[in-house]
Amino acid sequence: MKISIVTPSYNQAGFIGKCIDSVRNQFGDFTVEHIIMDNCSSDGTAALLAEYSSNPGAVDVKIVIEPDEGQTSAINKGFGMAIGDVVCWLNTDEYYADGALSKVAEFMTNNLEVDVLFGDCDFVDQTSRLVKSKREHFFSKSMLLHYGFIPSCATFVRRRVIDRGVLLRLEFKVIMDGDWYIRMAKAGYRFAHIPCTLASFTWHENNISVRMAARRKRERRLLQDSYSNIRGPRWAKTIIYGLIFYFWLAVRVLRRLLAIL
Repeated sequence: MKISIVTPSYNQAGFIGKCIDSVRNQFGDFTVEHIIMDNCSSDGTAALLAEYSSNPGAVDVKIVIEPDEGQTSAINKGFGMAIGDVVCWLNTDEYYADGALSKVAEFMTNNLEVDVLFGDCDFVDQTSRLVKSKREHFFSKSMLLHYGFIPSCATFVRRRVIDRGVLLRLEFKVIMDGDWYIRMAKAGYRFAHIPCTLASFTWHENNISVRMAARRKRERRLLQDSYSNIRGPRWAKTIIYGLIFYFWLAVRVLRRLLAIL
């Protein structure tokens, strides 16, 4: 099995080294293709990419340095280049847990009916200190739409989905992953959860969700209005969306309590 990882990159020299190392240090009964789409970074990223190119380990590294139209566009271009059986993306401020790809390869090899595999994710600060752990339980379109999205850094998609033209939509700049997953779910693709931490996401002031918080809120509302099938005035839908959110929050809290007990 070959796993293709797409990494969009722009002026993240302080993070990309750990991202690269986490890919280079994955070993198992699979091969790895790492496609880095760099938007002409000017902060020292180029030197790190050159070192990676000259010392890729067992990774098939492809580095593209050219202007792009943003993260979403860069990821789609990377998907178009990918030749792996399984495709995913890993941002520069994210990194894989040791042995993560081995677990993914084993699961996808043994469960051919699964189109999308997602695991758990840790949130860390810039020193890699754990801030919180995001634990998933099962897949639900309603929970995805009204509570929160599965973590893109811990999600892996069969190449056959990409080949059928199911790509990110360019109009989404912040929650393009959520829109992508919802469209795949509504199209009937099968999701599965693996109960282990596959990756870490770094919280910092330049996270796109922080810098573009207002746009994130607008895009999320657009998804809910587009896919929830809830009708009525805006104020009524806002109340209903809130109630559904708290329902799923309660479900998740209860499952955690039961797991502890």
